[in-house]
Amino acid sequence: MDKELLLRYLKTYQDKHDSIMEQYGVKDGFLFEGKYWWDYYKELISDILNKIDKGIVTIEDFSNFYRKFGFGPKLYINSVLGSGIEKLSKLFKFLSDRSIEPNEKLKQVTENQESDFFIRGIGINFITLFLTNYFPDKYGQWNRQIDGALKILGAYPIKSAGEQKSNFYLKINQALLNIKEITGLDSLAQVDNLLFCINVGYLSEKGEIDKKVEKEIKDIEEIEEEKEETEDVHTKMQYCLIKIGINKGYDIWIAQNDSNKSYNGFSFYENTLKELPSFTQPKTLAIAKFVDVIWFKKNTANPVRFFEIEHTTSVYSGLLRLNDIIIDFPITKATVIVPKSRIKLFENQIARRTFDFSGLYEVCEYMTYNDLEKYFGAAEVSKIFD
Repeated sequence: MDKELLLRYLKTYQDKHDSIMEQYGVKDGFLFEGKYWWDYYKELISDILNKIDKGIVTIEDFSNFYRKFGFGPKLYINSVLGSGIEKLSKLFKFLSDRSIEPNEKLKQVTENQESDFFIRGIGINFITLFLTNYFPDKYGQWNRQIDGALKILGAYPIKSAGEQKSNFYLKINQALLNIKEITGLDSLAQVDNLLFCINVGYLSEKGEIDKKVEKEIKDIEEIEEEKEETEDVHTKMQYCLIKIGINKGYDIWIAQNDSNKSYNGFSFYENTLKELPSFTQPKTLAIAKFVDVIWFKKNTANPVRFFEIEHTTSVYSGLLRLNDIIIDFPITKATVIVPKSRIKLFENQIARRTFDFSGLYEVCEYMTYNDLEKYFGAAEVSKIFD
């Protein structure tokens, strides 16, 4: 971590604090009803936990909480409220339990679809925002702005191949704790505010921001000029994903326009679903039919994971297809398969604000061609793809 850079940003943040709050406080969600967001959300959490403890909580209380809690649009209120009072009450008690580690909470609520606490429409952003308000000295929020600021500061952790986001959060949180210690800020919520301002450029000179944008554009242009093998590679990656999914006991959907393909004598048509399960509304299903690979829980219309394979396109097209789906259906996990040379391009594209607002940034990750081939032949492949 560049401590000197961090402290320079801190000094600027302290000097500009009042003007930032005046200009951006309401727009960016720093302030709600004249209160800092951490005070406002703490009251929301305390109120609903009180009602749960007293047994007087209603579905309207959960609806009110969901609408007010967090930043950006609320897309999945029907999915969340459809879980019912009992399950939602268990979720809030689970999140507020001090004895349970945060990675376990993230795993059970967002990754393990067989968990009693799994609720479609509740994601990492929601949970870590809850944690940073309920445990402000222990846990920080994790979102696109945090990732961007940590990268600027040289503090972004290294993610191991196949590492689940629930476990990677522990590394993110340790980086946030380190920043809290260096800056002397009172809570991880205040660290969040500082990092947000760093990432969006409120603490930088305009010229510095322009240089950063120009560099990102140049990186994308350089990558776009590279030549990749096309059809054979795409088909091979689909083959690997189909075989892995079958070995894990899933039903497999292959993109409608690829169902007649085969690889090494393995027919895609004969080994995949003939019709796409109706997991959402018809308009969205029409888009989902062209997702490269989707894994479904056996004999159900419950999608487990979405895959897009990118090689000759801008990566943006695959992400946009996933984004069109996630607007109507809360995708739990999505992976874009890319050559190693396109990792930077993926990171630039997934960081677009539209994917942050939709929630795609939160659930979508990349995997390289080489890693997928390696996992395809690995004995522990089932653990990697859990």
